[in-house]
Amino acid sequence: MKTQKDTMIKIPIKDFAKKIICDGHLYVSNKEGRKFYVMKPGILLDSDFIKKHALANTVFDFEQVSNDAVTQKFAQLFRELRYLQFEKDLRRKSLEIITAFHEAFREPEHFLSFALAAYQEFYHLPASVAGQMHETDAHLFRKSLYSAGFAIIIALCNDFYHFMMLRDFYNLTLFLDFGLCESHYSYYVAQACNQENRKPGSGQATLIEENATELEIRNFYNHPRKSYEFFKSPDVLAHVELAEVALYQHELAEGNGFPRGIPKGQISSWEAVVILADSMVEIQDKYDFEKKIVEYIVNFKNEKLSDLPVARVYQRMCLCLKHIEENRETGS
Repeated sequence: MKTQKDTMIKIPIKDFAKKIICDGHLYVSNKEGRKFYVMKPGILLDSDFIKKHALANTVFDFEQVSNDAVTQKFAQLFRELRYLQFEKDLRRKSLEIITAFHEAFREPEHFLSFALAAYQEFYHLPASVAGQMHETDAHLFRKSLYSAGFAIIIALCNDFYHFMMLRDFYNLTLFLDFGLCESHYSYYVAQACNQENRKPGSGQATLIEENATELEIRNFYNHPRKSYEFFKSPDVLAHVELAEVALYQHELAEGNGFPRGIPKGQISSWEAVVILADSMVEIQDKYDFEKKIVEYIVNFKNEKLSDLPVARVYQRMCLCLKHIEENRETGS
């Protein structure tokens, strides 16, 4: 009998890199000591790619973890929301989506199923835009995909239910980091952004410690403005006022962040949704919430958000999900 190693075949990176949404990463170094961001496939494999290699026992033979039935259910609900006009009907459909969200994750389904439905129904930019972000860093694209999905459910919980506005907001949240997608993006820039999100003000120190280039440092500081300029360009957003959200990625609560140094106390409810959605992605990275996502959302307390004006948005989402749970328990 052949060993597992003997039966595995190698597939060149170029043949599958565009077919996956990655989860996790490896760090390797070359002779110069520079680190590279190498992705580990595993979250989503394109169905055609799976069929093509189904007979081969390869190192990329992962189980598909999204659930097509769940994805199509939410896609249909979003499609129905698109064609409603009256506020009472919009409210009713929003509650139906929130209830379905709660119900879906009482079972061990992956959040990716919901995120893919949101992508399928709300994404409206050229495919090349998503391709550019995915090619820049598949891990960045996955995090953005999850964050945009969370933004939709948080927005619905806070009575933002007009489809065209949700569509613009979804695409803005998905490409909030689009300003990073250029030739000077690197592992160092990604690490600095992650550090900045965990501990505001620490991104520059990370870049200096890693001996990042001036171009990398400039890209780090300028990417919110570049994202803003992208969304302000013609034919990207129908509601161009939402482009302002892109400027608040790294603004600090006391008003000394970048690019503008504006206190978070001045932000709108839409910007609060983005901040909260990003925190939800952090929960995903830290916890195994595929089986207990709603429980974590309802009970999770994020200290990083304690001094930011997102409490009303956060509490509304938690109350909405708790209300569904209470109604289920009482039979009402």
